[in-house]
Amino acid sequence: MKLLLDHNLSPRIARALNALFSGEHQIFALRDHFHPAATDTEWIKALDREGGWAVLTRDLRLRTRPHERDALDRAQIVFFFLDGSWRKYDVAETTARLIRLVPKMAAQVDLAERGRFDLPINAASKLRPHRD
Repeated sequence: MKLLLDHNLSPRIARALNALFSGEHQIFALRDHFHPAATDTEWIKALDREGGWAVLTRDLRLRTRPHERDALDRAQIVFFFLDGSWRKYDVAETTARLIRLVPKMAAQVDLAERGRFDLPINAASKLRPHRD
């Protein structure tokens, strides 16, 4: 799986997950893979052109802003949205909780080339399709 963590998650999380899962997955922070000024629409379209990507984000507004929503609808990317309860955790706790979820995310990416899924804090059993 190729996984991109967008700007609202610390690049330290992406780097830690990448180090841990380096033989199985490639995990990047948005700022390490794209120019810092790249718009959401630009990087979504670029990932779609490359193919095979998933995105982890806390930016729930992606689904409501018209131009970004359009890019999401067209892209063959699996998006995982962290709900608001994740905001209470610091970088270390967020990373620790994501470690157990990366295999579940990878399994979902293997099943679908596109989609949107909520990743609640207690996602121990299954991922939920994202509601519009």
